[in-house]
Amino acid sequence: MLRDISKWDRIGYGGKSTLEKEELRSPDKIDYLIKYPRDTKVGVSWEDITELVAAEIGSILGFETMDVEIVIRNGRRGCLLRNFVRIPEPVPNEEGGVLLSSFDEYQILQATSSLKGNDLIDYGFTLMNKLPYWEKIERKFLEMQFFDIIIGNQDRHPYNWMLMFYSPTDVRLSPIYDNGASLGFRFDDEKLIEVISNEAKLNKYTKNTKVKAGLFERKKVKAKEVVDYLLRNYPIESKEIIENIVQFDLMSYNAYIQGLPILTNSQKEWLMNH
Repeated sequence: MLRDISKWDRIGYGGKSTLEKEELRSPDKIDYLIKYPRDTKVGVSWEDITELVAAEIGSILGFETMDVEIVIRNGRRGCLLRNFVRIPEPVPNEEGGVLLSSFDEYQILQATSSLKGNDLIDYGFTLMNKLPYWEKIERKFLEMQFFDIIIGNQDRHPYNWMLMFYSPTDVRLSPIYDNGASLGFRFDDEKLIEVISNEAKLNKYTKNTKVKAGLFERKKVKAKEVVDYLLRNYPIESKEIIENIVQFDLMSYNAYIQGLPILTNSQKEWLMNH
């Protein structure tokens, strides 16, 4: 039985987003955000559940992701996210897109650049290296890249990560958030079975996976190209992260998936085998 939070106070509407959101305050005065699955004309949307599963994958890997719970509010299912932003902050937190947009090159990259593949990735990371905080967040940003590739995140644009200023000198990358547009979140049961039962289709799905790499608002690059770029330009960090990924506790993950009653059998099979 999912927890019912219908009586929690609504304190806001979560700002501009493709998903409907509400900012909530629990009876013990802790702030949360609830996100509801989007309406879609093609397939289904189980984006709240993929947000939950992605957080578990991150947890098993030792990456810092948001706390997620599937709940019911006023008869609707959604994913409940605990607010990780501390208020008040000594210095305002800033989304990545806000920071990068201070560079003229960022506007060119998003609007008119015809670069593709490795050249596009290199251009984006050149901008990241211009940030005065890059050395402080580099490792976490690289972890986020590999995490997004693992889950097939389709929506890691520059406004889906944030720098948190605990003090003017203590700057950290936020926990990895907005992970729901991943893991086949728009595939209905029929499509899930169709892909995982056909090795050629599954390989094609994996090979053709594209990501925004936390750098692009509308452009995407192949996940494989991102991995190749990171291995060339950040070889030590990338190899360490990959070694950690290789040791992923698959038994714990499969047990977690099998224990989620909100998943259909097709979704369970997909999440354990894709």
